[in-house]
Amino acid sequence: MANFHYRENFFDSSTKAIDVYDDREAPQYSLSLYYTSERQKTFAYLGRQKHNFKIEGGNAGYATKQEKSFEGKFRTPFRTVWNVMKDGGVIGEFTTKMAFRPKMTFESDDGNRLFFQSGFFSRSVTVTDRGGREIMTTKSEFFKLASRHDIEITDDSLDPALLILLFQVFYEYQEHMRKKSN
Repeated sequence: MANFHYRENFFDSSTKAIDVYDDREAPQYSLSLYYTSERQKTFAYLGRQKHNFKIEGGNAGYATKQEKSFEGKFRTPFRTVWNVMKDGGVIGEFTTKMAFRPKMTFESDDGNRLFFQSGFFSRSVTVTDRGGREIMTTKSEFFKLASRHDIEITDDSLDPALLILLFQVFYEYQEHMRKKSN
C-alpha cells in the first residue's frame, strides 16, 4: 500500500510542474499539464477542459494525449478518448463512459482493464480492476481554488505514476462535465 498527495496549481491552465509527495513528504513525481496546440491552450485559459497531462519520476514517464477532435465529437461522438503513453509509446486507451455517475475505463494493450468512478456528489474516486478488486481510492478537497488530492494505492502491481496520471485526467474530465451541466 502507498499513499501520495499533491495540490493543483493555483492557475488552472498553468503548465508548471506539480510535485507529488509520498507519505513521508518526499517528492516522488512531477505532474504537469501540456498543450499540443494553441487551440487547446486557448480553451484551457477560457476555463474549458484541460486535455493532456504527463508525469515523470520513478521508473518511467507517462503521458496522455486526447484524440484529435473537438471534445470527442469527430471520431467518437459519445465518448472522449485519450491515448496513454509510456516513454513515448502508446500502451492503452482511457475512455469516458456514458453513465449517471462519472465513469472512465483504462484498457491497456496487454489486456488489463481499470474502472474509474466517482460518487454523484462526491469528489472521491474509486478504481477497480476487471474482477472488482479495489486498486486505488482518492479524496479531494471540495470548494478550494487549488484542490488537494490524497491518493491511497492498495495494489502494488501497477506503477503508481500511471495511476496518479489517470486519476488526474479523470478528475479534470469530471470537473469539466460538472461545469458543463450548470
